[in-house]
This record gives sequence, structure tokens and C-alpha cells, in this order.
Amino acid sequence: MMRKRDASLMLAGLVGSIVLSGCGAPSPTASTLPDGDYTGQSEAESDGSYGVVNFTVVNGAVTAADFVVYDADGTPHDESYGLGSDGKPADEQFYQRAQNAVAAEKQYLSEFKETGDQSQVESVAGASLSYRLFQAAIDDAIANAS
Repeated sequence: MMRKRDASLMLAGLVGSIVLSGCGAPSPTASTLPDGDYTGQSEAESDGSYGVVNFTVVNGAVTAADFVVYDADGTPHDESYGLGSDGKPADEQFYQRAQNAVAAEKQYLSEFKETGDQSQVESVAGASLSYRLFQAAIDDAIANAS
């Protein structure tokens, strides 16, 4: 009788440890990479836009980083994103959304440099496309480092 109980307890402990251990190893973070410069590019979205990230790791810290989203034609999303050839917004609402996304991208970089951990970067409402491209570009840079 005692053996059945012991076997049941051992089985319960084994199942519990498997459940608590998760499905695999945690994803590596940028700060765990060896010192060096890293570059990554996201896959293109359905509209052709893609993101490119460059960052430097020194002693486990991200010391420099930049991130740019590009349209399918290679136009960067920067301070002039959403402006017409005359330097004025053709569509004021689009221009404002575009500039909000550019500001969010800067926030992503700031959080990334502060933590060195891309999973600690929080998405900004209205800039989810930029967030997906940012995370995918970081993942690509880490994958290329291996």
C-alpha cells in the first residue's frame, strides 16, 4: 500500500516539475551576446515594409542602437515620413500617425538600451507594426550571432 502512494507522489512531483519548467529554454537577450556589433532585419510585412536594427553590446550592456522602418521602395520612416515632395503633409491624419510611429520607435530603442532585453520593451498603442518589425529585427540579429 505504501509503495503505491510513494509512486503516486513521485509521479506527481515529476509532472509538476515538467509543468513548472516550461516548454524550453528562454530566448537569449541582446545583453547575453558577446561584445560586438549586431545587425538584424525583419521579414517584410504584407505591405512590403521592413525594419533594420543595429546595436552594440559591451560588457553585457547595449551601448548603442538604431532602428529604422523602411517602405517597400526603401523610403525610411524618419522625421519627414508622411510629408509630400513639397515638404508639407498631403494628409494631416496620416502624417500625425506616421510621426507617432517614429516617436514610438525611438521609445523602443530607449527601453532596449536601458534593459538590454528585447522582451522588456513594451508595445506602444498605434505603433504595433513598428513593434513587430523591431522585435523581428532583434530576433534576426541574435539568430545571426549564433
